[in-house]
Amino acid sequence: MDVEGLLQSVIRFSNFMTSRLIVAGVVFYVASGFTDIGSSTEGFLPDMELINNVVENYQNIFDVLGVSDFALLLILFVFLTTIHLIYVAFERVGSYIPPAIVPLAGWTAIDDVTLSAFDILRAARGEEHTEEENQRLYEFKKKLKEIEQEIDARYSSELAGEETAFRISKTFIVFSLGVWIYAMLAGTYTGDKNILLIILTLSILTALYTAFAIFRNNRSRITNLRDDVIYQFTGFARIWAADEYQKQIADACTPSRDLKPATFAVLVPVYGTLDALIADWRRWRRMKQLKRLREER
Repeated sequence: MDVEGLLQSVIRFSNFMTSRLIVAGVVFYVASGFTDIGSSTEGFLPDMELINNVVENYQNIFDVLGVSDFALLLILFVFLTTIHLIYVAFERVGSYIPPAIVPLAGWTAIDDVTLSAFDILRAARGEEHTEEENQRLYEFKKKLKEIEQEIDARYSSELAGEETAFRISKTFIVFSLGVWIYAMLAGTYTGDKNILLIILTLSILTALYTAFAIFRNNRSRITNLRDDVIYQFTGFARIWAADEYQKQIADACTPSRDLKPATFAVLVPVYGTLDALIADWRRWRRMKQLKRLREER
């Protein structure tokens, strides 16, 4: 039995449920502040006594039918499904609340190193290179791609959690701010309005912290990727090229630019980023204008 794998699965499930319980718990707390418990005619949530009576009636029905275990499973399923739907909704909405953070692609981060270095490796053999050597260069490039994928996979789980927290915190900012404004204007909120400000403040702090963590981990990812690729190039050059070309490889493997590990962007549903949408729209307008000019001539 893989005990370590089992423990990791338990930890992942715990994190999975804890994050959803926090999101759903805050949402239910805020929503329940708009209703006077005991009245099912106001607010977002129904009367708690009514809910208890419905659950008790269903339980009695299932007891009579002899399927009380099924009733408990059904209630648990509805509870978990509701929590998960709230969590997913907050994450999806947060994806399109600006700003979004778009990490720099790994291969883009090393193209200033790989392009010139590969040219030097090809030039090192002159006209004497064979198909076998071309295949070896191809395999070497393939190995570099695998290194990029391995490093991305190494950071993916941590970045995925931080990116999810960033998206949800953005939704909480909009949600809590909107609820606080509504509570101040409508005057029907029965809860403590200071709690809404606390939720808003914590959401802003969480968004700032997770954004910083995303940039920090992406910078670490890019740095590790560049270091590994440079190490592979210099090692390969020792067995592939003469001393003069080895020095050229070492010079070429010095990064020529300081890259941003990630950038802020505005995402557009289905299409992608807003910048890409605007660029394509401008390109389409230019093509349309050129077509009109040709027709007029």
